[in-house]
Amino acid sequence: MPELTCTVPIPKTLQELEQVIEHYKKTDLKGDELVCEWQAICEASLKQDFTELDNDKVPGEDSY
Repeated sequence: MPELTCTVPIPKTLQELEQVIEHYKKTDLKGDELVCEWQAICEASLKQDFTELDNDKVPGEDSY
């Protein structure tokens, strides 16, 4: 099976990732294009830094 060469850019920010996911959902992709978009989303998801979400605290969280 030949190796697939993708030119789809990998999103770097969470906002870019969300936009790419929305595009993926709304577009009727097929074949290599489908695989490349899916792969870019997967790679971007794995590379996300979720430490910035630590600042998103719920008031009163410490009392639980």
